[in-house]
Amino acid sequence: MKAVLKKIISFISGLLVISIITFILTKFTSQDPAENYLRIRHLPITPAALENARSYLGLDKSWIEQYLSWFVKVLHLDFGTSYLLKESVVSLIAGRFLSTFYLGVTSFILIIVVSIPIGVISGLKTNSFFDKCVRFLGFTSVSMPAFWLGYMLIFIFSVKLGLLPVSGKNEPLSIVLPSITLSFSLIGQYIALVRKAVSTQLESPHVENARMRGVKLRYLLPNHILRNALPSIATGLSLTFVYLMTGSLIVEEVFSWNGLGSLFVEAIRSIDTPLIQGCMMLFGLLFLLNNGMTQAVNHWIDPRVRKRGNES
Repeated sequence: MKAVLKKIISFISGLLVISIITFILTKFTSQDPAENYLRIRHLPITPAALENARSYLGLDKSWIEQYLSWFVKVLHLDFGTSYLLKESVVSLIAGRFLSTFYLGVTSFILIIVVSIPIGVISGLKTNSFFDKCVRFLGFTSVSMPAFWLGYMLIFIFSVKLGLLPVSGKNEPLSIVLPSITLSFSLIGQYIALVRKAVSTQLESPHVENARMRGVKLRYLLPNHILRNALPSIATGLSLTFVYLMTGSLIVEEVFSWNGLGSLFVEAIRSIDTPLIQGCMMLFGLLFLLNNGMTQAVNHWIDPRVRKRGNES
């Protein structure tokens, strides 16, 4: 019960900190929020209009009063109306969320399918020719800019070969190029993570003793090597999903994939404060939820974590 209470308090305090950071960051802009509001709405910027806009937006109050008023609305899922698109921020985010979620899940599956088998083989064959090739390709993938890779994939598979759509999401195969671009650098990172975890377990005393006694590798791999390597692999992969949901800005811009990333870019370009705040709060909430899920997964698969949790 104490552990659950600690997690709830940690979640609430984390959400509070994220809300404070979000509110403060959106206040540090080079433009007057009232003037920006009038400009986006194509209204005349006059002293009287500025005064009315400040009163309407609550800018004539102190920062503490503004924050408390805003945070109470946030708790009721009321982020206001977008200056630019003139729609509810919640409805705009909800409309784009599924697109980003679809892209993130597809990329996540691609990372798992590619990185885990290759990482396991590379970890079992350390310093072999295959391992050296994998490490070189992994380093190359991490060093490759996402926007450059996206344009190259479009040029090769869409323009030259005509196999896949250039952009948009109207066709079933439209997801292929964006998901490859988004996951490519992460595949290299997690091949290295899986390789390290497997090679470390392979060199552990209990595995070496078992191999000296003649225990076959096909038995040791699922029952000892992968089982003990799973916590670090699961932690890394769980953190990846948040990045896929929040770090798709460039990919969505390159492929005209109308998701949260492109919505956030539009909000920043126009300094649309309510929309920026809504997106930032969602990204922070996703991070907190993912952190809680990561701890739950580790508690489930790692007996040492369960033991520490029971002792506390």
